[in-house]
Amino acid sequence: MRKTVLALLVLGMIFTINAQDKKESINGKWIPEAVIGVNLSQATISNWAAGGENKLAWNFVFEGKLNYQKDKLGFKNLLKINYGRTKEGDGLNKTVQNDLLYNNRLSYKSGWIFDYYAGANLISYIASGYDYSAASPVEVTQLLNPADVTESFGLSYDKNQTIQTQLGLGFHQVFSKPINTADATTDVKTETGIESITNMKLGLTEKISWTSYLRLFSGFNRLQTWDVRWDNTVTASVNDWLNVNLTFLVVYDKSQSLKTQAKEALNLGISYKLL
Repeated sequence: MRKTVLALLVLGMIFTINAQDKKESINGKWIPEAVIGVNLSQATISNWAAGGENKLAWNFVFEGKLNYQKDKLGFKNLLKINYGRTKEGDGLNKTVQNDLLYNNRLSYKSGWIFDYYAGANLISYIASGYDYSAASPVEVTQLLNPADVTESFGLSYDKNQTIQTQLGLGFHQVFSKPINTADATTDVKTETGIESITNMKLGLTEKISWTSYLRLFSGFNRLQTWDVRWDNTVTASVNDWLNVNLTFLVVYDKSQSLKTQAKEALNLGISYKLL
């Protein structure tokens, strides 16, 4: 079931009927965008006196958007997938990137600076993930397990091409199932609070851009503690298809860890715009 849901999300973002010329008015038309990328890092050593090991690392990135605007009514979808693995010497082939993000939003133009919106946000995993700190890898995540879901409604601002933001009342659920056990019971944790999502795309130079996604959530029973997910990508374009990417992800979720989690990667990658 989880694989079916994920497949529908991806197909829905890529295969959309879009026979219109983009030079025409976009009012009342679905506008799809889809970009895929593959990043590689490799090193080979043979009889090297100073020591070292062979290394191969790769990750696959997909970002899809599907937007619609008709008069005062708008609908936006965003799907991001990031999956990567690395292997050093005779060691294990380890999963190091494993992220799934889906966000949609229905909005209505109010006629003033802020619009009204209702939307949903999903944060989860694209595949099984493992804890490699023990002698043997321990599976800790699976496809859409756990799944962090938030529905919200409130006010949004997207009249600026650089930054768009929304703030509203949020209904938060975490769905999870036991891993590697016969127990198939789904555990659901719920809370109500405040959610904020901000997207930014900034051109630093003609060839360098910075995209950022910031999500904040706090339950009404714990307003002194906020869940944070700050996802950043700085891209330097070498040409139309070759890029250098710096990604930096910061996560703070007290239910996962009392410490701030951070992940950074620098890659040379190939990027292709499907739509």
